[in-house]
Amino acid sequence: MSNRQLFGTNRPAGRPGDRSRPIAVASVVACLLVGSALSGAIAADTVPPPPPVDEQGLVSPEPLPDSFTFEQMLALPLDNQYGVVGARARYERRRAEQQMIRSSNRPQVTVDGRLRYIEPGALAVENDQHDDHRAGLSLRQKLFDFGRQQDREDAAESRLVGARLSLMDEQKRQRLALLRAYFDVLLADQRYQALNERMAILFIRYDRARDRRELGQTSDYDIAVFERDYQAVMLQRARADADRRLTRRHLAEIAGRPGQLPRELEAPDLDPLFEREVPAVGDLIETAIDEDLALNALRHLHDGSKSDLAAARSGNLPSVHGEINADYYTREGATRDPFRAGVYLEFPLFRGGARNAEIAAAQAERMDVVARMAEREADIRRYATELVEMIRVNQSIGQQRIDALDNYAELNFMRNQTLYQMEKAADLGDAMAEMSMAKLERMQTTYALAMRWAELALLTDQPLAAVLMGQAGRELDENGGETITEETS
Repeated sequence: MSNRQLFGTNRPAGRPGDRSRPIAVASVVACLLVGSALSGAIAADTVPPPPPVDEQGLVSPEPLPDSFTFEQMLALPLDNQYGVVGARARYERRRAEQQMIRSSNRPQVTVDGRLRYIEPGALAVENDQHDDHRAGLSLRQKLFDFGRQQDREDAAESRLVGARLSLMDEQKRQRLALLRAYFDVLLADQRYQALNERMAILFIRYDRARDRRELGQTSDYDIAVFERDYQAVMLQRARADADRRLTRRHLAEIAGRPGQLPRELEAPDLDPLFEREVPAVGDLIETAIDEDLALNALRHLHDGSKSDLAAARSGNLPSVHGEINADYYTREGATRDPFRAGVYLEFPLFRGGARNAEIAAAQAERMDVVARMAEREADIRRYATELVEMIRVNQSIGQQRIDALDNYAELNFMRNQTLYQMEKAADLGDAMAEMSMAKLERMQTTYALAMRWAELALLTDQPLAAVLMGQAGRELDENGGETITEETS
């Protein structure tokens, strides 16, 4: 029985060296091409770290502070907020799609091989050789495809930019939702305080009425009326107390920090918003159509759909690629070349209707984006008009209303205080409750106006803090506000 070798048998002198020389040359050429072509590709494949998640879901950051200020809210990072994380994931998916498309235009290197035992036929040149092993190195590079690859890369780039703008828009929208939740907490606290004072007054009146009934100075009917009013306000107060906890829970959830609910919130000074000049409707619409992040994201998607359509229309054009192959065989053969290099042309003649389907899909996608752009522009025109009108109403009629309430509450308090000091009244009456209700309505009007200005900032892509707080807000934005750059995204 003859001895067999796993990776080949002894050969005549000189043959291995003759064959290994072209293989070595091919290997060096392949390595040089791969190294030079992939050096930039590896850098391009570097993407930012993914959103912070673990097996249970999103990783919760530090909880909200016990005392939460307005400036802290405006500067609070929202990287772990679920809406922002979802937009970030869509952005990362677009980056991955872009890298996948780019990879088809980069060198493709493969190494393959086999281990095989054969029984040679009678006409075989080496009929005593049973090992038929092979190892090969291949390098393939697309050279030219009449712009089809460039169209695909342009489409991927446009979709990536659109996803980045959508990420920025989502972060601003979540900041706006956080602002609304912050105002809801302040309003809930003030509503509870006003109802608490109202309940205290009604309880005192109810208790005095019961004392007078024991003296025979009031009827059971009067007692029932006092008790009805007291119980009604007590129910409203209980609901307001529950609303304080619910609004704090909502605030913590919107902030992406459900671990701890804030106890105290600072009420901001937003009175300068009543004096700020309102832009004209036409100017605001023009600015919003140019600057709106959601609309600009759709514009980039439209550019991408046009590139996709161009790529689909060139789907049946030829392509040219180069290929280098280096192979090593343990068994000689007439067609077994150790080295090959060539340029190849591929011309698809029939693809079973795939080109028409690709064109139809690209046209449908483009039509959808065009319709969404038209819808967004219509929303902007309607929304901009609504913002201007409501800001004007709050600045004029709303301001007059709360000034009248403040004036009445102050005069009513002074009147009741005078009567109390003159011993013509047993208490201050509803004066304290009226002042609390006047303060609540002032806060409602002020925060409604602030929300309109904040929505205007979102529509025109302006920093939220600068719009609400002026110069102090601009400094807050410069020190690390809500701006998203290409590096951070």
